[in-house]
Amino acid sequence: AACSTTQQEAARLQLNSARIRASEVPTRVTLPGHAVRVARVALVTGGGQTAFIVRVHNPAQRPVSDLPISVGVRVGSKPLVYLNAQSPQELSYFDAHLPVVAAGGTLTWVYTTDRHLPAHARPIAIVGGQPNPAVPPVGQLPVIRAGALTGTPGTAGSESSSGASKLAIALHNLSGVPQYQLQVYAFAQTAGRYVAAGGITVAHLGSQGSKTLHLGLLGSLDHARLQIEALPTIFQ
Repeated sequence: AACSTTQQEAARLQLNSARIRASEVPTRVTLPGHAVRVARVALVTGGGQTAFIVRVHNPAQRPVSDLPISVGVRVGSKPLVYLNAQSPQELSYFDAHLPVVAAGGTLTWVYTTDRHLPAHARPIAIVGGQPNPAVPPVGQLPVIRAGALTGTPGTAGSESSSGASKLAIALHNLSGVPQYQLQVYAFAQTAGRYVAAGGITVAHLGSQGSKTLHLGLLGSLDHARLQIEALPTIFQ
């Protein structure tokens, strides 16, 4: 791996700090942008929590990152109830923003809330058109490998006190670019229907670094096809 310069490292820390500051301000997207298209919105519930699963597609020939996203529910003709406008957690930026979506690619973003949702509520997702804060142009994406571990404590199937199972995941940063607020999403489908989902923010994963984490997963993996996405947040 190439050595990082002091200037590169300073730029990475500056971007991470800007994201933390942005998370301190409420994010509410009222009009969709044109950078990506929301292809699907689904819900998975369990243990008194609800996971929003939002699949987006980037039709452009370049990656896009840091687009603001709002999710909420609507009952009938009543106004949209925003659920992810602001979080008290420090590393909550990607609770209201999308990580990188590759050129011509798709991203499945997961957000979990413990808010009680009204019966017959319809899930809504709105993605804005401009990154906030501004990010440097995204070129070649760092590769982060993620895989579920089996036969180890914390593997999906063991229940936690919150009612969610714990999925053990091994992460490997195959690039020389360290990651801050790395996003990891897991979701599973049966016959095209989402039956489990969860996400986690990894505060830091060093260049060429590895880490094992335990992700809270709502729903059930029985006879389901599991997918894991680890999305880089620092690109150079």
